[in-house]
Amino acid sequence: MLAALVVGALTAWYLGLQVGIIAAVVTAAALIAAAFVPGLTLAVYALVIAWCAALYFLGAKISSKKPGAGNMLGSMAGGVAGQLSAWAKKLTGKR
Repeated sequence: MLAALVVGALTAWYLGLQVGIIAAVVTAAALIAAAFVPGLTLAVYALVIAWCAALYFLGAKISSKKPGAGNMLGSMAGGVAGQLSAWAKKLTGKR
């Protein structure tokens, strides 16, 4: 779970707190799934390393306050989070 904290902190640094929390939760869920699905661990860790490397090398360009990739990425992550919560509510029957 240390990887989820690192991904969340690095993402929050460059893209904002909300996106960082979402990235940390998604990473933690992927790591938990990788613990039970054989062969998934390597793929999850490769994605975590690729995401951290992309943030490290491209983070300054992405995090600019101008309208562009950083704001678009943040809004996409927010949209994905909203869609996931809508699906969860639909599956559980809550409104």
